[in-house]
Amino acid sequence: MKLCCSIFISVFLFVQCLHAQTPSSVISFEERTHEFGTVLEKNGKVTHAFVFKNNGKTPVVINDIRSDCGCIGKIISKDPVKPGEKGRVVITFDPEYKSGFFSKEIIVYSNNSQDYNRIWVQGNVTPAEHPVEEDYPYNFGNGIYLRLKVMAFGYMKPGETQQMQLHYANNTSKSINLTFTAKGKNPGLKFTNPGKLKPKQRSVMTFTFTMPDTKNDVLLSLYPTINGKQSKESLDIKVLNSNKRKASIAN
Repeated sequence: MKLCCSIFISVFLFVQCLHAQTPSSVISFEERTHEFGTVLEKNGKVTHAFVFKNNGKTPVVINDIRSDCGCIGKIISKDPVKPGEKGRVVITFDPEYKSGFFSKEIIVYSNNSQDYNRIWVQGNVTPAEHPVEEDYPYNFGNGIYLRLKVMAFGYMKPGETQQMQLHYANNTSKSINLTFTAKGKNPGLKFTNPGKLKPKQRSVMTFTFTMPDTKNDVLLSLYPTINGKQSKESLDIKVLNSNKRKASIAN
């Protein structure tokens, strides 16, 4: 709650501050938006220089450049730009751990931060393939990594049905067969085993759970079985009975 309030206050103050300033009538940029096109995450940062002209009668100094994204870097020349001359601001975009389309607004402040201009950079990030441990932190042995160790369905009432997805990866250079073996009964749980995985394959499977007619919480354990060899580590599924919670609150 405190974090939400802090974010709201920060945004409110930023908007209020912006309203207290005026769009610059002196500086004109040669382009407002730069299209980076396809950006490969593996190639690192991309940079572009926005060129502007001072159309006023007195020198202009760029005081600051701001963006709501920490992935934007900038270089500001503190030297005054004389009337009729050109200056530039250099914008750097960092695609690390980003994917897909991006469009970032940058606010350029001048005249002791009393005036501002808006410019944009945009493009599409093609993500790099990161080490499997970064996206699938749980090692279940024999080359199988999962994104979750515990699948928490939260509170459910009897008869209610929910779905959750489990991301998994084969980190070996060979094809393997992956199935999940339940320990004991698994009432209400349905899923389709992945079966054969290609070398280095990463994929996702769906678990569907229907809460049985019970007054208790549900805890299930599934064991990944790789090429017939069962893992010592279990994937745990936890479901809390909402009726049990209501009864506890009532008491």
